[in-house]
Amino acid sequence: MPVCPQCRRRIAAWKLDHCVYCGAAFPPGFREGYPEPEALKWIERPELTPEAAKQLQLMKVVPFEQVRKPRSLVLALAGFSIPVFGVIFYLMYKLVYRYSAPAAVAIVLGGAFLVFYLVWRAVRFPGTSG
Repeated sequence: MPVCPQCRRRIAAWKLDHCVYCGAAFPPGFREGYPEPEALKWIERPELTPEAAKQLQLMKVVPFEQVRKPRSLVLALAGFSIPVFGVIFYLMYKLVYRYSAPAAVAIVLGGAFLVFYLVWRAVRFPGTSG
């Protein structure tokens, strides 16, 4: 098998006029004297339609940019909901503490877990970069 004159790798795509690894163009008559690989002898690939070829060319040229989701709205909602839940759980703690101290501690732990979860989800929101 012939190798690319620039990167010295074996030719991966026999019918292309350039190296698929480094992009170097092959000189004319580069494959002469070498037999076609066995795997390609029995394969006849259908030709691309002109529309599909045009789309492939556009995909090479046009960059795909991800749509950014509004992070400020999520952070505003998180900034509003975290203190609200903190106050709710504090008031529940004060109410329940009069009757049962262990239940009040359970409420504080549950509230702390919920507030931690809200902060964690706000930081890991899919529209954020990171």
